[in-house]
Amino acid sequence: MRRGIGLLAAVLLVAGCSGPARAAPSLAVGGGAIDEPLEAVVSGLAPGEEASVWARTTDDRGRLWTSWATFAADRDGRVDIARQAPVRGSYTGADPTGLLWSMRLPSGEPVRESRAALTGPEVRLTIGVDIDGRTVARAPVAVALHAPGVRSTPIAEDGVVGDLHLPPGPGPHPGVILLGGSEGGRPNPELGRFLAGKGFAVLGLAYFGLPGLPPALDRIPVEYGTRAVDWLRARPEVSGGRVGVVGLSRGGEFALLLGAFSPGVGAVASVVGSGAVFPGAARVGSSWTHGGAELPPLVLGSPGSPVDFLTSVARGRPGRFVDTQGTTATPEELDRAAIPVERSGAAFLLVSGERDEMWPSRRLLDVAAQRLGDRAEHVVQPGAGHFILDVPNLPTSYTAAVALVPGVFWAAGGGTPQANAVATADTVRRVVELFREEL
Repeated sequence: MRRGIGLLAAVLLVAGCSGPARAAPSLAVGGGAIDEPLEAVVSGLAPGEEASVWARTTDDRGRLWTSWATFAADRDGRVDIARQAPVRGSYTGADPTGLLWSMRLPSGEPVRESRAALTGPEVRLTIGVDIDGRTVARAPVAVALHAPGVRSTPIAEDGVVGDLHLPPGPGPHPGVILLGGSEGGRPNPELGRFLAGKGFAVLGLAYFGLPGLPPALDRIPVEYGTRAVDWLRARPEVSGGRVGVVGLSRGGEFALLLGAFSPGVGAVASVVGSGAVFPGAARVGSSWTHGGAELPPLVLGSPGSPVDFLTSVARGRPGRFVDTQGTTATPEELDRAAIPVERSGAAFLLVSGERDEMWPSRRLLDVAAQRLGDRAEHVVQPGAGHFILDVPNLPTSYTAAVALVPGVFWAAGGGTPQANAVATADTVRRVVELFREEL
């Protein structure tokens, strides 16, 4: 996508009892794709003068999201957000995407979900400049969430439920299956469309929580996923050969299972997933079956409890559903629950968060890494938490802890907004590279 740069000049007259009016500062902005740098340059300032650059957008629910950063002009009287670090603001360090991912709701507004509701083809922003508390320039800019021409279609066919996201053009295109986590339902359609814009035919596969599917993450047949692999490979829009699978959290666990049991899978990306089978939603029995039999789940020494969760909430802290320090499983129990990824001929990418507080993804993915040896890369994202697979540079202000009941119950996700934003952008880049190389 080509970046277009528009210039908007705003005139500021500085009136006083003495001295002529000052020349007008100007603002130049440019937007392209969401995974590209945002451009904003302020000119006509005095050297060292402070100027606050802000960004605002309104999401699909009518909520205002905003970010800001105050800079000191360089010796040429310029502020360039791509190369200068703010002296204060909603993010730190020189970051051309900082005004995007650090957007947040106004203080006091209840948070109902961890991300902005942005479902259209682009995000329309207003970029502005304030000096001494007064707005002196502003300009609109559009940032595309995916490539133009991407098409999405709901799927409920041959027992397969989800959404098919297709790139522009007739294809055929490499096929990719996208899997969500324990939230169930249709996986992140915005991410599906983003990946389709990178040239992949993406099946966002639902596997529980929708009509025609199991109501909860309990005893899900792995064969349902292998059937979806075969269905996608048979599509006329999909090129020959094997397909890729990428999943987040419990979807990352399912992705490893499909890599192990489906010969039609050629590349697997498990993001904060598990290399061992976890118990079902009720923590009784297994989440998965194969050949009609339950796959043995991991024995949890300290899975977390409602009392612990409520105690954390009462103290004003996010609750944890699973002990993030690991398990007390013996090596024999761990081996019994391990997903047999070594039987797969696929390429593997394993990504975990160093400070994942939803579950111990680093230790859980080490189970798969040890069985794969040098056939897999295990990337540990520094300082990052659990929620690191999404469209890059969307707001991450509420990913360190997510609201279950606004203002009452929060669940720990881990990391910081900045670390999670950096990890998300890097993870998605690695996933795209994996699929381009292997499919």
